[in-house]
Amino acid sequence: MIWVFISLYLLVGVGTAAIWYFWSVRSNRQRAVQILYWIENALGKQGHVTGIRWHSVSEFEVPVRMASKLFRKSSILVKISSYRIPINWLLARINEPEAETLTFQADLDLHPTFNLELQNRRWFARSQKNLNVEGPGWQFEGCVPVVLTTRLDWQKELTTAIQSVLAVDQRENLQVQFRQSSPHFTATVPLDAITPESQMAVFDLLGSIVSRASAKAS
Repeated sequence: MIWVFISLYLLVGVGTAAIWYFWSVRSNRQRAVQILYWIENALGKQGHVTGIRWHSVSEFEVPVRMASKLFRKSSILVKISSYRIPINWLLARINEPEAETLTFQADLDLHPTFNLELQNRRWFARSQKNLNVEGPGWQFEGCVPVVLTTRLDWQKELTTAIQSVLAVDQRENLQVQFRQSSPHFTATVPLDAITPESQMAVFDLLGSIVSRASAKAS
């Protein structure tokens, strides 16, 4: 008799997990439609969405056609939360959930002659763990870029690429890569940078970085 109850509990558990999983997939598909709308609005006259390709239940790629000749074979990789999947929900209770991001990637007419990864981060120290960093009295100091390199020589193009990122506003939480191989240019921002409430002109920012780098390098 006890095996009947155990089997019943197992069937209920498997059925619940299956329903949860399919509900999660459907929920993420519906959210993807909303994100496509955000991307289309954020692109404005600079381009438009041409499709969608799913890589997993929480990651999909959006091919885009850009009006600017700066970019070729452009696409946007979107990573959304997968915490609705049962196992991921359990892991999220233990670990901090992964950030939702948008990664723009494209080839350039003149491919870089170097590989460079730039990350903008803000570090701060506080005397108490629960001290509110948004409160008054805080003073933040800027610092010069820190470059970690395996190269023995330093090219002019490296300097211009770094300066092109430093020259733009709203670069916090922006990760930029220049690569010799395709895709030549990659930039990652938080997903909420393209929401209607955001004031961050993402694609203006990326176009400015590449145009500045190209102008200074030429």
